[in-house]
Amino acid sequence: MFGFGKKKDKEIIRVQFIESGQENAFAASEVPIDQLPDTFEINTTLSIAGDEWTVVSAEPPRKAEFRKTGSLVITLAKYQVTQIDPAKILYSLPTISSDLPGVEAATSLENVLVVYEDDWRQFEFLSARLENEIRQELEDTLNIYQTQHDGHGFKQLHVRRRVDIPLPEKSLSLSELENVFSLEKTYDGIAFSNAAATVINGFARQTASGWIFWGQTDDAGYITTLCLRPGTHTEPAAIAPLMDDFVKQHQLLLVDWVQVFLCGEGAESFVRYGE
Repeated sequence: MFGFGKKKDKEIIRVQFIESGQENAFAASEVPIDQLPDTFEINTTLSIAGDEWTVVSAEPPRKAEFRKTGSLVITLAKYQVTQIDPAKILYSLPTISSDLPGVEAATSLENVLVVYEDDWRQFEFLSARLENEIRQELEDTLNIYQTQHDGHGFKQLHVRRRVDIPLPEKSLSLSELENVFSLEKTYDGIAFSNAAATVINGFARQTASGWIFWGQTDDAGYITTLCLRPGTHTEPAAIAPLMDDFVKQHQLLLVDWVQVFLCGEGAESFVRYGE
């Protein structure tokens, strides 16, 4: 009743600044928590002693975490503008979706799932009725691997345009998703790492095993885009039976476009993902 053992949130955070590639901090400061961003997962630039620095990483990255620890270590790199020969630029991915969702201003990013723009619809659920279009897109992606792969990147990439509506209208609700999978964490929305804004009608739910279902709904709450995201140490076997049954019952296919993996009836079981 007296609250013994409870740790109070810290209002002043000790922040250490380390230059990328170095071991020791070049500066440290006591910073009121209200002056720090909700998350450093959004691209962030800091001005220190007149120099512009880009945040490479922050540990921990979210305000909810460093509010508890009272400390924050930020790794920085000096902001530089360099000239690169366009002919030498390689793409990091073999394929991306042609579309992106709309975004809106966010009052807070503290409990928001932050992803890259290129993550949009890279690992997604689609109607099984679209199997022909899906297999054509997979063939085009395989062609990129076979003809455009160059070391650590790709000279060209495939932009997927055949499937602009991945799920039938009003075919799947968030409540149906929650009834199938053990979802233990609810995010307040989704943000892309290049802007402090959230996806309109965006959602994200995390399972007990670390898998994240995320995407977008319509105004009535029906899912229009459903993506999947593995956690750091997630295993397909943890949800494979549920996943196989889910895609079968809802007549879906699950596609990881980058891995060229197709899960569903007439294709692979989810347990083989990542093999």
